[in-house]
Amino acid sequence: MPSETARYVRRLKPHLRLGDALESDFLREIEAHMEDRVASLVARGVPEPLARRRAVQGFGRPRTLAHLMRQAQLTTSWREALLGAAPFALLAALLGLQVWQVPAVAGAGSALIIGFTLYGLWLGRPAWFYPWAGVALLMPVFAGYLAFAVLRAELWNAVHGAATPYALAGIAGAGLYFPIGLLVVAVSVLVAARRDWLDASMLLSPLPIVFVWIIEVHRGGGLLAADGSLSGMAPVLAAICLCAAAAAFVFLRATSRALKCATLVGGALLLVLAATLLIDPSGGLMTLGGRAVILLAFLLSPALVARHA
Repeated sequence: MPSETARYVRRLKPHLRLGDALESDFLREIEAHMEDRVASLVARGVPEPLARRRAVQGFGRPRTLAHLMRQAQLTTSWREALLGAAPFALLAALLGLQVWQVPAVAGAGSALIIGFTLYGLWLGRPAWFYPWAGVALLMPVFAGYLAFAVLRAELWNAVHGAATPYALAGIAGAGLYFPIGLLVVAVSVLVAARRDWLDASMLLSPLPIVFVWIIEVHRGGGLLAADGSLSGMAPVLAAICLCAAAAAFVFLRATSRALKCATLVGGALLLVLAATLLIDPSGGLMTLGGRAVILLAFLLSPALVARHA
């Protein structure tokens, strides 16, 4: 085996973790594809050393290829599954202990979430990346609530000509944020759906949690007045997040797509039940059923996106 191909295979093998028989077959396939690609480039007049470098580069980083192969084989280690459940556990701690209102703690938690998300992106989006990226998407959604709060507080004054220049700048920034935030979420889902719609559904799974959180904050009078009224609901929100962590762990460890879909649907129905008890305990079966249908349509919408992407 030529040295460049051999180096690539040596770097790839430690990351596969698929079992000896499957790894051997896969590595032989990689070598064969590389040699075919080299022969094709040489036939077009590309010098062999350059053709071999291009063939190796065409397969991407070894670790990224290994992640893709493990995901294709639905093989996720316990460590990766635990890492995928960790952002929901972190969110449970932030909400349950009410420390999200402490700027230093909220800033440290946000930095940790963004750091792990960027690290997963650099690694080539391993299986545990999507729960972290989904929790990271809560930040632009919550920022959208802040933009709404600015518009609600200052728009009336602006309409009646009583707003200050700073208030007008805040209104303009808040108004511009909504299309930008929607674009960020839409692009993230589209990119994930093109790889696997189940990954995109996992990416979306934390968003209903933040909607419940925002509704409770708003019902409590907004960010400045929510600390007292939200404290009674904090354990329920934390419990929802812990259930989401368990669902993410089962989802990542599942060895069939059917089991992954069942985990998504079961987790969504549990979230609907919890959210209904939290937001509107007096709601009947029609209310519960309607919310279940909306949430399932939301979480399974990437399947439709992937079909037309």
